[in-house]
Amino acid sequence: MNNPIKPQTAVVLGIPFNDVSFEDAVEWTRQRVLSRQPAYIATANMDFIMQAWRDPELQRILFEADLVVADGIPIVWLSRLLGPGLKGRVTGSDLVPLLAKLAAREGFSLFCLGGAPGVAEKAAAKLVERNPGLRIAGCYSPPKADILNMDNPAILARLETAAPDILLVAFGAPKQEKWVNLHIRQWRVPVSMGVGGSLDFLAGIQKRAPKFVQKLALEWLWRMLSDPPRLVRRYIANFAFFGSVVFKLACLRGSPTHASRHPGATPPDLALAEKLHAKWMAFPSAASSGDLETFRSACAVETTARTLVLDLGTRTWMNSRELGILLDLSRVSRAAGRRLYVRAPCPRVSRLLRFVQLDRYLTVAETPAEVIQLLKDRRATEIEGNVHRGPQQRLILVLPAELTAANVAAFKARVDQSWQQAEDQGALGGVMVNASAVEFIDSAALGFLVGLKKRTEQARTHFQCFGFHDAALRTLKLARLESLLTEAH
Repeated sequence: MNNPIKPQTAVVLGIPFNDVSFEDAVEWTRQRVLSRQPAYIATANMDFIMQAWRDPELQRILFEADLVVADGIPIVWLSRLLGPGLKGRVTGSDLVPLLAKLAAREGFSLFCLGGAPGVAEKAAAKLVERNPGLRIAGCYSPPKADILNMDNPAILARLETAAPDILLVAFGAPKQEKWVNLHIRQWRVPVSMGVGGSLDFLAGIQKRAPKFVQKLALEWLWRMLSDPPRLVRRYIANFAFFGSVVFKLACLRGSPTHASRHPGATPPDLALAEKLHAKWMAFPSAASSGDLETFRSACAVETTARTLVLDLGTRTWMNSRELGILLDLSRVSRAAGRRLYVRAPCPRVSRLLRFVQLDRYLTVAETPAEVIQLLKDRRATEIEGNVHRGPQQRLILVLPAELTAANVAAFKARVDQSWQQAEDQGALGGVMVNASAVEFIDSAALGFLVGLKKRTEQARTHFQCFGFHDAALRTLKLARLESLLTEAH
């Protein structure tokens, strides 16, 4: 069995899935609970993938989730076409009872959060009935509201008091994923998992497909026929999306191979790369699974000291496991406060990375000169942002390239300090937010900006926000905050 703490990753349509069985996922959970380090499990199906392609925030959450399991047989089928296949489907509805069994055996506690009033309690009672001795830390169904308007302090207080080992969140996708991502850095819950309608199944509110239907991989049909008004359009959209992207991917895979779009490009200036605190490493041209793991480990060590550049100069295609290596190393690089840079001179490889949208999470270039220039241009203001006071005590915020739950608290502290200094020296002359450098923003950052706007209104001063574009602007639109945060007053 793979190491349950670091299961191998396979990228399917741009989403990283961990190659685990049910047994692996349960053992992984056991070890993560014992580690006491907060972790998140995502159970992703085709609808998740389709939503992630439209929603940069959901895609980023799946990129960074600690464990992503394939909750859909089409994902398993596709993984076998794109590279070493996944072991099999790991459905959230089947994983929840197994985690309850694990908890009863190991003395862990569960907390059921979400669902309609009374559903969490019924589901918990059913789990206790099936697993005598299971400890339920609590159940709570908060009133319906969007993420930013929920009574989050009260919910977090309940979790702090209950101190569960495993948290099951049933807000529905993608709300549950975004809610966990918003708060996971603030709590001490070792393992959290978005469970969608699993509590409804346990409570008997909804009925799962019979076992023989599940084995025939027709559970989607059962669900669709059980609630046609809600699910017919969704499944039609899923099938259309699946067929479209698979066809485009097949066309890309069958396109002519060219060694490089820039056959005369000069080799990398390794000395200059070293001066820029970057380590240039060539991705293996052909390697076994063991060799790839050795390469991944060697690269992970390098990221602790400097920026990593992976050169794909010998590659004309990347399978799902090799893309998984890129994504794993990008996560390690980001954890160290750096970006992963990838040189992909082969047009087919470059198009593949962009088609599956991995360029949203790692930086892709085609020539050594482009990589060097990108390394030079990565200024501190783009990483950390800037807060300063302009004429008439106006507070000017230059947002960093990424403003997320991971760094928004530190950025807010800088804003609060400058705000207080401006008030100490006279009336605040307004707030101007420059978002032109922003590449990615999440719900935590949106909450900060909404709160900042309300704060200026209470202070009876001016608020201006401009510059959002591309993925960050899509996030604003999905949250229906575009007009609120981009109009000037």
